[in-house]
Amino acid sequence: MPTVQNIKDWAALVFAIITCIAGIIFWVQSAGDEKIESIEKDITELKSDIKIIQNDNREIIRIMGRLEGLIDK
Repeated sequence: MPTVQNIKDWAALVFAIITCIAGIIFWVQSAGDEKIESIEKDITELKSDIKIIQNDNREIIRIMGRLEGLIDK
């Protein structure tokens, strides 16, 4: 038959394990937040660069069209 001391020891062990797991989960989530914020920042910068490239491409295509028009004359 388990004694009161054995039950306390097991309860303390279970509590320690749960606390350890909760700490690890919290650590992983907080470490992941920094990486996610960094990735979101990079994505924002890439979207901005893509818009600039698209505008530059439109300008290049417009100029090429004008040049083709001059060559055909």
